Amino acid sequence: MKSTDDHQDDSGWRILIVGTGGQGVLTAARLLCDVFVYQGYQIVSGQLHGMAQRGGSVQSSVMIDSGISPVIPRNRAGFVLGFEPVETARALPFISPETVVYMNTTPVVPYILGQRSILKQMGAEYPDVQELVDCIHSVTPCAYAFDATELAIEAGSVRAVNIIMLGCLLGSGLLPCTAGDFWNTVTKTMPPHLVTANNNAFSRGVELGKSFRSGERKP
Repeated sequence: MKSTDDHQDDSGWRILIVGTGGQGVLTAARLLCDVFVYQGYQIVSGQLHGMAQRGGSVQSSVMIDSGISPVIPRNRAGFVLGFEPVETARALPFISPETVVYMNTTPVVPYILGQRSILKQMGAEYPDVQELVDCIHSVTPCAYAFDATELAIEAGSVRAVNIIMLGCLLGSGLLPCTAGDFWNTVTKTMPPHLVTANNNAFSRGVELGKSFRSGERKP
């Protein structure tokens, strides 16, 4: 059953997921789509990615009851899941003061920067992560930065960053689906050997999302 909260409007829920190739951006979007389709919502999703296998930029939108277009208008994202700091900063045109942002602070250094560093060429420095966080905070007070990569490692798999981030989103209580219902649906099609590590990661993300919502942890 659909719920009402302070981040729902007549345009439904707009979620933008950003990161680099190999971080599971498209998988996270697919899981969200599968769950909300199963629950009877109208879902539209779109992707934008380049050299995804080489760590290139990847974006995916998930639109829940938001019309037929997969394109999020400028300043109209309801939520941004940023798997990587620079890629989160790239999402600034979609962020407004009402947007809730969850941002992983562990960088993925692009191949070109690594190559320039080895060759000692100009432009080899990765931006200061705190400055990137401050840029997001300058637009929305609802931005939460944390080390999702470290949490994923603690949960048993560095590849579970996307599950940590999904847990944080569902733990916020801001979507029309409980964390428990989401996870029960997801695990129906998950390979058995992935369930334990992913469940640990999801649980950690959910608790983090709840702590942000309750104010126990500040942006």
